[in-house]
Amino acid sequence: MTEQEVACLKRAAAQFGVVTRAGALRFLSVDQLRSRLASKAWVRMFPSVYRVEGAPTSWRQSLEALSLWAGPKAALSHATAAAVHGLRGFGEGALEVTAPYAVRAPKGVVVHRALRLSRSDVSDRSGDPRVTSVPRTLADLAATTGLRELRDVIDHALRVKKTTLGALVERVEASKNKPGVKDLRLLLREFEGAGGPTESELEARVLDLIVSNGLPRPRTQRVVWSHRQVRRVDFCFEAQRVVIEADGYAFHASVDCFEDDRRRNNQLLLKGFRVLHWTWAALKERPEELLNELFALLA
Repeated sequence: MTEQEVACLKRAAAQFGVVTRAGALRFLSVDQLRSRLASKAWVRMFPSVYRVEGAPTSWRQSLEALSLWAGPKAALSHATAAAVHGLRGFGEGALEVTAPYAVRAPKGVVVHRALRLSRSDVSDRSGDPRVTSVPRTLADLAATTGLRELRDVIDHALRVKKTTLGALVERVEASKNKPGVKDLRLLLREFEGAGGPTESELEARVLDLIVSNGLPRPRTQRVVWSHRQVRRVDFCFEAQRVVIEADGYAFHASVDCFEDDRRRNNQLLLKGFRVLHWTWAALKERPEELLNELFALLA
């Protein structure tokens, strides 16, 4: 094997075993490339993109090949991007890409057309092919996913802090008349509580109510280890082993969140903590009742 052939294989190895025609011809002659394809030592994955001999197949390899075929201005998107970001309900398998130019989709690939992909539309994940950001991905899914599934994936993305409500609202404003944006706007209003507070605003209101009524300032974001997991509680009175959780709708909206909250409460109980749940509506409508419950536990 010549030095040029070794160099070509090294290039492919750095790209999960795939190489473009242009990349291969930097090291091989046209006849050498044709010979490898004719003998099926190399396999054509997409037009002008090949898997070299001996390279193991994987979905990650397919993503690399798709990205190389689509070009530097395109980005993996929709269900593919959701799987790359680890969003609930989306797994390996789908091959979707968004490009700012018209291209014919290879077999097994869905190509979406967008006039442009801005810098904020593309994720900064290092080590991955070019992929749409989480807010852009969710906006894209709004056009191709049912309302229930969309609500679930948004809830998951917010709960595990893949994105924020603010970033999604900005994405909606930028999307204008894009298909699905009405559904996305409707869901975001649900998650905001139809004009309700952000998570930070809710926690600020809780702290203000506690301190303004002469109670000691609780410790915030206290870490509790349980079942080898880190649990952060919003407010904690250490001496009395009392916890207050400020419950915003966006992080407690799904069945999974409901189950996780119950598990979390049980684990805190076993650790000797008593837990109060304060919501935005309760803070506005019955703050005296919340304070009386807190006084009773602290006493």
